[in-house]
Amino acid sequence: LGDIPAFAVPAYELVSVWEFPFYISLGVMCAAIGVIFVRTLYATEDLFARIRFPEYLKATVGGLILGLAALQFPHILGVGYGTIDMALTGSLAWWLLFLLVGIKILATAITIGSGGSGGIFAPSLFLGAAAGGGFGILIHNWLPAITASPGAYAIVGMGALVSATTHGPMTAILMLFEMTGDYKI
Repeated sequence: LGDIPAFAVPAYELVSVWEFPFYISLGVMCAAIGVIFVRTLYATEDLFARIRFPEYLKATVGGLILGLAALQFPHILGVGYGTIDMALTGSLAWWLLFLLVGIKILATAITIGSGGSGGIFAPSLFLGAAAGGGFGILIHNWLPAITASPGAYAIVGMGALVSATTHGPMTAILMLFEMTGDYKI
């Protein structure tokens, strides 16, 4: 689609050296979410493999569960780039972003476990943006004078979670450079 960035990155800067402990905390949180995501994915695949249904019924059950969840939380459908953009701009409430983390983990696990098509890269971006955005909103509301905008935390969360799920930190960093068109973060 051309050489424009995939995400509209808000203006940000490192406001204070006191932000580094918050970024480290975000990294630890994203690592834990990455472990939960991967383990949930494998457990759901194993669960659907043990079910003695024809494959098309497994996909039907998975689609039904996902469809019912999407009625309440349409953010979980597809790759979620719209929701990622909202997390980058701080357009969603912190509690909704954290809630979407859990729901997206389950939605992705059910999709793949029931035989649907998909991977972990885009969901990892979504999870990282949601976790980082929610964390950033809380931190920025608590200490606005020494913290960057929530969007900066969302970007760092994206890199941290992609790194955690793919075990490729340099790849995650380079892909975020490419997708945001900005290497300063």
